[in-house]
Amino acid sequence: MTGRPILPLTIDRRRTASLQDQLYSSLREQIQTGQMAPGSVLPSSRDLATDLGISRNTVIAAYDRLTGEGYLETRERSGIFVNPEFGRPKPAARRTPLKPRHRIAIADASTALREPQPFRLCQPDVRLFPLALWNRLRSRALRRLGHRLLHYQSAYALGLPVLRQALAEYLGESRGVRCDWTQVVITSGSQEALYLLSQILLKPGQSVLMEDPGYPGAKAAFLRAGAVLQSLPVDEHGAIPPSDVDGVSLIYTTPSRQFPTGASLPVTRRMALIEFARKNKAWLIEDDYDSEFRYSRPPLPAMHSLDAGQRTLYIGSMSKVLFPSLRIGYMVVPQSLLPAIEELRLTLNDHGPLIDQVTLADFLQSGAFYTHIRRCRKAYEARLDTLLTAVARHSLPLTFPHTDGGMNQAGYFVDTRINAIRISARLKEAGFDIPALDVYAQQPVAAGLVFGFTAFDPRTIARAVADAAVIIRDGI
Repeated sequence: MTGRPILPLTIDRRRTASLQDQLYSSLREQIQTGQMAPGSVLPSSRDLATDLGISRNTVIAAYDRLTGEGYLETRERSGIFVNPEFGRPKPAARRTPLKPRHRIAIADASTALREPQPFRLCQPDVRLFPLALWNRLRSRALRRLGHRLLHYQSAYALGLPVLRQALAEYLGESRGVRCDWTQVVITSGSQEALYLLSQILLKPGQSVLMEDPGYPGAKAAFLRAGAVLQSLPVDEHGAIPPSDVDGVSLIYTTPSRQFPTGASLPVTRRMALIEFARKNKAWLIEDDYDSEFRYSRPPLPAMHSLDAGQRTLYIGSMSKVLFPSLRIGYMVVPQSLLPAIEELRLTLNDHGPLIDQVTLADFLQSGAFYTHIRRCRKAYEARLDTLLTAVARHSLPLTFPHTDGGMNQAGYFVDTRINAIRISARLKEAGFDIPALDVYAQQPVAAGLVFGFTAFDPRTIARAVADAAVIIRDGI
C-alpha cells in the first residue's frame, strides 16, 4: 500500500460527532454499499492517520469497532481487509407470506371481551354497578391528588392508609372484625392474599387442613408453597372440626358460606376450630368470600371476631362484590406478620393500583357501597328464586339444601349414582359453565352440580335452565 486511502473518507472537525465515530461510520457505509469491495485491503492505521491528519489511536479504535462487528478482519503479517463474506451471495430465505395486518381499534376490543356463560360461579352482575358514580369519584380523586397518584409509591406496599382505614371500619360494622386499621393489608384479590400467606406461613412438607370439597385457588396456593394437604370433611353444616390430627400448621375454611356446598358453619364448630388452632399453634385462614349476600337470615359473626388468641387470619375480596376486574382484596392479620408480608409484596408488585384504592375508599366512606350491596342483594334474591322455580318447572332431579344466600347454589342429584362429571362435560360442550361438585373434592363426594346465578337476569336464567335441562335429562 502507498498509504493513500482507497476511497475518499469524510472527516469534518466542525461536526459534533467525534473523529472516531465519523471514521467508523464512513468506512462502514462504504463496506455496506459495496464501494469497498469484499476482501479489499485497507491502509495501515499509521498510514491512514497520516493521510487524514488524525491520531493513530483514533484509527485503531475505529478499526477495532469494525472488526468486532464483522466488517473487517485482520490477517497476521498481511494487514486489514474487508470481510470477504460481504461478497458471497446469501441463499434466499424462505419466508411465509404475511397476512395483511388489521389495525385493532379500541372499539373492536368489545368483540374480544366476553360475557360470562351461564351459570358461571362467583360472578357479580356488573350491570348493576354504578359506573357513572364510580367515574365521578375517580375523577375527584385525580383532581384532589393529581400526579402524585401516578408515581411509584413503595411506602404503600400494604395499601393506602385511607382505604385500609375505610375497610377496617366496614369490617367492624358489618362483620364484627375487631382490628386496628394497620392490620388491614390491601391485595390484588383474595387469591394474592392466599399466596402471600402460604409463602410466609408454610414450609415444604408442612400440613394444611383444607375443606373437602373446597376452593381450588386455595389448594393451588398451598401446593405452590410445598404443603401437604389433608382433608377437612364437610357435611350439611360445613367443616367438621378435627379431633385427633397432629402436626397441622394451617387450617383453611369458608365458614360464612362454604365453597362450594353453601353450608354455614355453626358457632359451636367455629369455636371448636379456633380452639384446635390454639392447641396446635396453627394458623386459621377464614375466607369470607361472599358474606355480603344473605337473603333469608342475617350472617353469623366472622370467626375472626371470636378468636381472642389472634390465630385467625381474615381475607375477603371486593372484586366479587363490585366487579372482577377491580382486582382489590384485603386481609386482616396480626401486627407480627406485617413486616414479612410487606417484604414479599414489594418483591411481587411494589404496590397495588393507587387510583382505584382511593376511589374505593371514597365509595365506602360516601355510603355508596352499602347502597350498592342492598340493591344487589334484592336483585340476587329474585334471581335465586327464578333459578329454583325453573329447576322445579323442568322437573330436574336436583335438591338445593342451602338457599339462604350466596352467589352460587349446589344442587345434589337425587340418584347418587349419576355421573355428574360427564353431565358437566356435556353442558360445557353446549356453552354452559356448570361444574360438578367432584372437581372441588379430594375424597369421593355426592353427585351434584354447582350453579352461579348472580350475573344473569331472570329471563336469561329461565331460558338457560330450560336449555340445560334437556342436556341434564339426556345424561341421566
